[in-house]
Amino acid sequence: MDAVSLTIGQLPLITLLIALGAGSAAGLLANWAADCLPSRAGVPREQIHRYRRRKPLVLATLIILFGLLAYQTHADPARLFVSWCYAWFLMTVLVIDLETRRVLNIMLLPAAVFAVAAGLWLGQPSPGSMLGGAVVGFGLFWCLYFLGRVKYGHGALGFGDVKLVGVIGLMTGYPNVLTALIIGAALGGVAAVILLLTRRAGWKSTTAYAPYLTVGAMLALWHTFGG
Repeated sequence: MDAVSLTIGQLPLITLLIALGAGSAAGLLANWAADCLPSRAGVPREQIHRYRRRKPLVLATLIILFGLLAYQTHADPARLFVSWCYAWFLMTVLVIDLETRRVLNIMLLPAAVFAVAAGLWLGQPSPGSMLGGAVVGFGLFWCLYFLGRVKYGHGALGFGDVKLVGVIGLMTGYPNVLTALIIGAALGGVAAVILLLTRRAGWKSTTAYAPYLTVGAMLALWHTFGG
């Protein structure tokens, strides 16, 4: 029995092997991007805090996620390709924000263009849904960003987070963007409470918020790709 006819569950072994190989390549690319893009985007070296065990964790996470997405999309080539690209983008944003507290414009603009092209290609979300998701997501977080600046002179959110939510809105569409934001806000809230209780942060401390948004986006997209 060859790899083409052998299946694991309902997934051909050859598809799973391709997914694992693609996940490995994506993990290497994500680590390269996290190492190189911040300095190329002008982030000062002293503001970059590398995590020593980051590389194997990123590699393992993307290998597993690419394999799971192959099952979730039923190996449909178009949806699988788009889901892999989104997973790579969201993981890379997560890592860079954890290490630099920055969401890089150099990643957001290409991601926005890709999300629009992918939506038109797949027909999901619809153009109206994409526009609604981007406007609602960006608008809600811009209001939070603005209120934080007015009240405290700074906010828990950076403007990079606001732009990231706009891109997530393009990826998920409306109303799915609300699911992504609710999950992200809940995760961020739990993390904030833990940091306060352990005294690792104060009421006016800032923290990396993009990781929670990216997890929320991936969970919202998970359902979409399985549809």
